[in-house]
Amino acid sequence: MLPEAELLPPQVLVVDANVRHCLLYRMEMEAQGYKVVCAHNGRDALLQLQDRRFDLAVVDVILPDISGNDLLLQISASRHPKNRPLPIIINTAYPYTKQQTRKWSADAFLLKSSNLDELLGEVTAFLRGKPVSPKTPPHHSEHSLFQQRGFIDCIA
Repeated sequence: MLPEAELLPPQVLVVDANVRHCLLYRMEMEAQGYKVVCAHNGRDALLQLQDRRFDLAVVDVILPDISGNDLLLQISASRHPKNRPLPIIINTAYPYTKQQTRKWSADAFLLKSSNLDELLGEVTAFLRGKPVSPKTPPHHSEHSLFQQRGFIDCIA
């Protein structure tokens, strides 16, 4: 019998000040079988990280209460040696922040786009090996929940 943690879907923390982005990312990722928790500022993200164990964080570096640099440094500092590291994907609309990705201990850097294929591909790559709920068919960009529900103009 598998331990209880192995039966849970992969847990993703999305940190983005834009509520619409969080909603859309949650819809798309949950359609892939992931459990998604959103935080709209750095303080809430750090509180979520204290309360739960996540398999991945998707973080925008422009937040209302803390700089992306400070948030990522705090996340890195909070990684306990006995716990596995938390992979971090920076997902931002600001390309100038890419040079700072390594300094910030991020594992990947993506520019926000209305096409979520790249983001979902990175999420899947980091979470490979974790069980994914088969309840929803795989993501196809031309038929994504994101586009079907008319939210395509909310990003970009």
